Amino acid sequence: MNSIDQLRYITIIGQASLEDTHGGATRLRTMIDFFRSIGLSVNLITYSFYSDHYGVEKKNIDTDFYATTIHVPNNLPKLIKGFSVITMLKYAWKPAKRGDLLFTNFRCVISSIPTIILSKIFNKPVISDYLDIDPLIPDAIYRYVAQNSDIIFAISPQLTQKAKAYGCKNAYYISNFVDVERFRVFDEKRNQRRVELGIKNQDIVIGYAGSFWFVEGIPVLMDAFNELKNTYPNIKLAIMGGVNSTDIDTDVEKLVKEMGLEDRVILIPRQKGADVPEFLSAFDILCCPKINCDVNRLIIPVKIIEYLSMGLPTIASAVGGICDVICDKQDGLLVAPGDVESLKNAIEWVLLNPTKAEVIGKNGRKTAIDYYSLEAIDNMIKQAIEQLELKNK
Repeated sequence: MNSIDQLRYITIIGQASLEDTHGGATRLRTMIDFFRSIGLSVNLITYSFYSDHYGVEKKNIDTDFYATTIHVPNNLPKLIKGFSVITMLKYAWKPAKRGDLLFTNFRCVISSIPTIILSKIFNKPVISDYLDIDPLIPDAIYRYVAQNSDIIFAISPQLTQKAKAYGCKNAYYISNFVDVERFRVFDEKRNQRRVELGIKNQDIVIGYAGSFWFVEGIPVLMDAFNELKNTYPNIKLAIMGGVNSTDIDTDVEKLVKEMGLEDRVILIPRQKGADVPEFLSAFDILCCPKINCDVNRLIIPVKIIEYLSMGLPTIASAVGGICDVICDKQDGLLVAPGDVESLKNAIEWVLLNPTKAEVIGKNGRKTAIDYYSLEAIDNMIKQAIEQLELKNK
């Protein structure tokens, strides 16, 4: 019998709550979808760092999915937030003891370290999910997590090699993937959201959805839009998301005012993950203007997969794993990272070539279905899990 056939319960100790909208939360939801698709009962214990209070919320999602969320106030200093690991250990103790397998976020040490501790106490195998890097965390800590993880899933070839360099013998490239039936244009929802957002029928909306972290390059997108707005009076820019940290995030609202774009930019608050496809449906062009930096050179962002799956023309910076996903002018458009002129020219090309851009959008959705859907990734994850040596069996 394969290891995967012996599994009944999985305990997930994570960083993101189900309600969060950043890439880590999206990855968490899609991994849960996979685990449930193979018949596992899921016990999720996770943090929510964007709350306005401290507390523990327990919820039965359904008969085979139980979630515990540790709410931590967003305005607390990082050092104080770190003490929430004690609460994590308390609430993860019984689920970890019961689970056949533990799953955690490799990069988030207040998730991964408790997971490793519990795996040693209860003799359980661990899968760590490697999504990005935190340059503030010493390599020695990541090396400890890597060497004590039975398997590491990494979202890019670059991170897969990094995991192996840390000492994990079983590191696998498991790309970000999405539910392609959720991430597609819904005409009814498109019309509804456009009315709600004050978008007219003739308006062409350039959209961004995601983090306001400076590495995302939102100011580059705004500069490119600013140079096009007078030539194309029917274009609007929609930016959906929110500030997580005032130290490293772009103050988009302030920037809009400074540039005098209040009547041309639509600011949309951070939305629940389930509602994101509806808002993306309301847009016409999707942009991912990431800058060239260490973090972006190591990852394939989930928003790229989501954008492609929508079937809308996608413009993205040619940095890191994005270049492995998008073939320029075939299923998306690649631009020089951080280059306003390059991004402006790509947006203008889409505006001037709507028929060709529509074909590119359709090709993008086909790429998402063929390579980055749950069905496409399913066997790779199963084959990796089957290498596990289950303990206490």
